[in-house]
Amino acid sequence: MMRYPVFSIIVLIHLSAFVIPTFAKSKPVSAVTSPSPHLHPQISTTITTTTTDTITRMHVLIVGATGRNGALALAEALSRGHSVTALVRNPSATSPQPKLTLVAGTPLSRPDVVTAMQTPRAPDAVVVALNPRRLSDSPFAAVDPDTPANLIRDSVANIMSTMKASSSSSSSTTGGTRKLVINSMQGSGASHGSLNLPFRTLFRHTNMKHTVDEHNAVDALIAQEGRDVDWVLVRPPILKDGDSLPVKVFPESGKGVSWVPSITRKSVAVFMIDAAEKPDWNQTAPVVVN
Repeated sequence: MMRYPVFSIIVLIHLSAFVIPTFAKSKPVSAVTSPSPHLHPQISTTITTTTTDTITRMHVLIVGATGRNGALALAEALSRGHSVTALVRNPSATSPQPKLTLVAGTPLSRPDVVTAMQTPRAPDAVVVALNPRRLSDSPFAAVDPDTPANLIRDSVANIMSTMKASSSSSSSTTGGTRKLVINSMQGSGASHGSLNLPFRTLFRHTNMKHTVDEHNAVDALIAQEGRDVDWVLVRPPILKDGDSLPVKVFPESGKGVSWVPSITRKSVAVFMIDAAEKPDWNQTAPVVVN
């Protein structure tokens, strides 16, 4: 049985703060490499929040809007003057707000996704911030047995198939949505090599591996089906609370990131809405850090 001397390191680097975006609670991580989409060359750059006065108002569908990152992405989109539809399991648990439409359902149901993409109109962009629910906020906690298997991958498959169907039908009420922004994570796909050795070990040999497996499955799906979609896989490292800060963007490999990189959840939310608004990161999987 493998022993984990790296747990002493975890305490020192506050790995308890490694909280992945959630569907309802916070989530885990882990990593085994999987096919990664072919991405455009990219160098690290630093960006700040978009000036909303120069952005055309959009309609955005957010899936996972009750999770930690999803709720922040929802708030960010509304703060920029965009209208939002949120596909949620229980609309009564979400406070009504101007320009917010709540649709009851699950992204695992294609009919629910179709309804969300038609209510009140076709979205200009879809933002996905899903993660398997865990039994506690600890990144080492087991996945909640009520969490559907392949939650993220199957949800993204439903969303992409609905987007593609709308693009191929000129009479479709979903209007040919092409932009898809997915909250992924550092450690999945080609970014696995940018993890330090303790994290690689943890991602392979603890409960944290389930989330990376999910995101790797999404990577494989994007590689197979994403040619006609303007997808962006946003890969944050350790997630922390705090205000939005300037974001440094690294290529899909994560080459150049620090030994223990981190980013605030709000920074991730801001970047996801930036990515929804602009074509700068289309068909790339940037690693984003503060």
